[in-house]
Amino acid sequence: MKLLYLFGLFIRLVNSFKRTVSPPIKRYFAPKKSDHTYELGVWNNNATVQTKYGLLTGYLDKNTWCWKGIPYATPPVGKLRWKVPRDPVPWFGTRKTKRFGNAAAQVMPILGPIGSEDCLYLNIWRPKSSETELPVYLYIHGGGNSIGTAATKDYYGNAVVAKSNLLYISVNYRLGAMGWFIHPAVTGSGSSEDQSGNFGTLDLIKSLEWVHENIRAFGGDPNNVTIAGESGGAFNVLSLLVSPAAKGLFHRAISESALSLIWSTSDAIIQSNKLLVSLLVKEGKASNEEEAEELISKMADDEINKYFRSKSAFTITKNIPTKDFGMAEWHTIFTDGIVIPEEGYGVFSSGGWANKVPLIIGCTKDEMKLFGYFRKNPPLYSREYDLVWDYYSLLWRANGVDIIASKITSNSDVPVYAYRFDWGRIDINGLSVLPRNKGQELGAHHSAEIPFFLGMGMGQIAMLIGKLHTKHNSLGRERLTDLCMSYLANFAKTGNPNGENLPNWPTWDSTRGKEKIIVLDSGFSDLKLSYLREMISVRSVLDLINSELEEPEREKVLALIDDFIPLD
Repeated sequence: MKLLYLFGLFIRLVNSFKRTVSPPIKRYFAPKKSDHTYELGVWNNNATVQTKYGLLTGYLDKNTWCWKGIPYATPPVGKLRWKVPRDPVPWFGTRKTKRFGNAAAQVMPILGPIGSEDCLYLNIWRPKSSETELPVYLYIHGGGNSIGTAATKDYYGNAVVAKSNLLYISVNYRLGAMGWFIHPAVTGSGSSEDQSGNFGTLDLIKSLEWVHENIRAFGGDPNNVTIAGESGGAFNVLSLLVSPAAKGLFHRAISESALSLIWSTSDAIIQSNKLLVSLLVKEGKASNEEEAEELISKMADDEINKYFRSKSAFTITKNIPTKDFGMAEWHTIFTDGIVIPEEGYGVFSSGGWANKVPLIIGCTKDEMKLFGYFRKNPPLYSREYDLVWDYYSLLWRANGVDIIASKITSNSDVPVYAYRFDWGRIDINGLSVLPRNKGQELGAHHSAEIPFFLGMGMGQIAMLIGKLHTKHNSLGRERLTDLCMSYLANFAKTGNPNGENLPNWPTWDSTRGKEKIIVLDSGFSDLKLSYLREMISVRSVLDLINSELEEPEREKVLALIDDFIPLD
């Protein structure tokens, strides 16, 4: 029965994903000359909007206006693969935007190859009103920069728009090796941005440029743009903070469960060479890795370039090892010195990063339990399971929250508001608001805050982990959702989450004993807010493991978390 139940969940997931990534119906005509643009229209509370690139017609979605599948760049296909995104090609006539654009090309477990290299589309929701100069909230989906799409109900903008009176945007971007790739034979020519390898980052920058140029036609304020993202989307938020190429394109930032991991261009070249070796062996041009390396040493740059470009995005992606949820083991975001500074996130400490904007940054209390739940190593309900994923989660917080907040505030007056999301965690009495054993299995897991921040419910993850939002925890859950959305709305409008009748959310203060992090939580009916004063680092977590555990348990735990996050 359990196998049948799981099979049913996968079928629902497949059908849901297929519905969300259907290609748009195209009822427009592209002009012969791509340099033609139009005069920007004025918002008039109507589904039809005039952008610089042509007329769009959307539809009314639950009392909000909605436009899906808007191209913000020319499709990065053919000669434009592994190139800086270009302006979209204008069109004649009216483009209907009732369907999402393609997801980025990716290979998903069960689903297999989905999406397309033609993926540079964004989606807009706004209130049904004549109001203009609305704050803009641009959301970057997660998935480790290798899987995912904006076209899932988890990331719809209906609730944010209705409650917060914002203009909400979700965006797709190139993923994995199609979005982040450096090989001298392939990316060694063209502009400095073409050579950067940070094409996914450049896609997001292009989407922000599109917003800057076009959003007034939808009644949005291009001078009040908030970028937000969770997991891989939060990695990208951090990268945009330091990117000179994104300077001036956004004015606040929200980073949910980021990690401050970043890679050198030499790392990028090493992984692209490994990919080339894998492709040659898989194709039978070499019988093993040694033969493939010998063959590569005899290939001219032009031959390597043609070989890579002859392969489909799916062929390339299938030859990259995967990990949790099918995410590719592929490093993204490179310190190329043009799009991303050579110092990486070290620029935060110097005070010289590009986009000094107010920041909300945080994580969940039990980040890694979601991954442990599916790995089942250590086994569920064992002491080792709790220890490993508790320490893992502390390491995540240290690297993705405390280190970043401390660096930013060490040499600037930029306001940083830090949070830890605790809803679902096991309390000191061993109890959780989650049903059955989910408190121990999952707790306040990775992505748990998304329904509370965006107000759209659990969405597709419920198919994998079961229903956690129940009638019994509804009152406290609704109160926490209302609080979180109020904080974020205030932040998007003013750069400060605090407001009338809201509990105070202090700015990060690295001073010993000062409040640093607000803990967002509720019981079955009431809010349970508190504050954290301690600051942690990767080193302090490792010291904690050494002090709290004895052998052989210590050795087992350290072995399981080895190489998760580099020492800070």
